[in-house]
Amino acid sequence: MAGRDELLTQIEQELRTLNLPVSRGGYSDLDIAAEFLNTSWLGGKKKIVFEGLVRADSAEQTVYYYSMTQETGSGISFGSSNSESFQSGTTLYRKVKLVQYGLDGKAYEIKLDLGAIPKQVKAVATAHGWRFKTAILRGKMATGASS
Repeated sequence: MAGRDELLTQIEQELRTLNLPVSRGGYSDLDIAAEFLNTSWLGGKKKIVFEGLVRADSAEQTVYYYSMTQETGSGISFGSSNSESFQSGTTLYRKVKLVQYGLDGKAYEIKLDLGAIPKQVKAVATAHGWRFKTAILRGKMATGASS
């Protein structure tokens, strides 16, 4: 079994291969704060923000993962969205494709594979002999929090 620091370093490296901004020493062991979309067009605006937290509990040999995606928008537009998801235990794996048109033409097109994030974290954890669990409450992810 790998040590906690080695495990967190490898998880951080894997998340960076997904072009995610990862930081240490924040709220949890590894914090991800990404703005996937922030755009405005004639008649509207849309923003998609993602927060991910990873905490490694040495006593339990368990990696905990929490995520939240927040979408805000307003205005006049039309478009299409396609979302597919599946759940494995308490972990939701989700792919999203959005195409939106405003009064002045195509406003944005975005494809997100949000399921790749917990998939990478779980793969590293299990490869190192650790368990993987999804946390439902953000408060459980604070560094030093008990499960």
